[in-house]
Amino acid sequence: MTNYFQRNEFRAIAALILLLIVGGVAAPSTVTLTALAGLMPFAGITAVTAVGQHLVIQQRGLDISVAGLFSLSAVLVTALDPAGTSGMTATGLVLLALAVGAGIGLINGLTVTRLGVPPLVVTIAMNSILLGLVLQFSGGAPQVVPVPIADIAVGRVLGLPNAFLAGLLLVVLVAFVLTRTTLGRRFKVVGLNPRTAAALGFRVELFQLGAYVAAGVLFAAAGVIFAGLSNVPSLMGGDAYMLASVAAYVVGGNSLTGERSSVLATGIGAFFLTYLGQLVVSLGLDTSVQYLIQALIVLLGVCLPTIAQRLKTA
Repeated sequence: MTNYFQRNEFRAIAALILLLIVGGVAAPSTVTLTALAGLMPFAGITAVTAVGQHLVIQQRGLDISVAGLFSLSAVLVTALDPAGTSGMTATGLVLLALAVGAGIGLINGLTVTRLGVPPLVVTIAMNSILLGLVLQFSGGAPQVVPVPIADIAVGRVLGLPNAFLAGLLLVVLVAFVLTRTTLGRRFKVVGLNPRTAAALGFRVELFQLGAYVAAGVLFAAAGVIFAGLSNVPSLMGGDAYMLASVAAYVVGGNSLTGERSSVLATGIGAFFLTYLGQLVVSLGLDTSVQYLIQALIVLLGVCLPTIAQRLKTA
């Protein structure tokens, strides 16, 4: 049993169960099947952004541009061609949004790896640029998402929301690649010790660059799904997922230095945060409480390992 609870996934599940018990006592309506089914699509979106953040953090980085890229992709599939005069199909708009995500991720990665600019500085600046593009393309007013995108986003397979399934399948796929393939194991080695990885002949820069590109695609995909679910997405819808993507990683018990991480635990953390948001609303508390809790989670994730290390060496 002790060995089980040393694994991030089991600790994340324990935290989720504890939260559900607290929610069941404080607000019983939040643990009904209907309520849990209603939050599944948004848990899926959080999971998609969190996995992207997970990959970057595992390479000792951090991507704050998630908010701007998320919002921009939602705008690209709505406000870019509201009258349908350009001849772009819904599929074309989605592919464009994903391509933009990959391009932004590539720019972030190259700036970090080639120019040596700290990831936090690079992605904060990029986030501001992207939010400016959101206002430019949208004209300051949200638009309706194309019907095919909305139909897929709100659709279900075997009773499960497509948005939730997208997040679930992504978590399982990435977890499999990182733990069961040579590519994934090398990715982890690069994140743990770039110098050792370079000595072994691994292309360190390529792995780090790939993390930012993959994150960019996932942030954009999350924005597209959000647009489909919202029908008329808010222009700054990505703001809610910037801190949440990091908090989900931390809730999963993952180290911010990349030394101990589990994508499955991050996925569970995404569901934890989504339910937490629903619980906060059900208790009649202000949404700001949710952000304060997320900030506290991230702060503890940063501080506790340092405190524990100092206590060991004291």
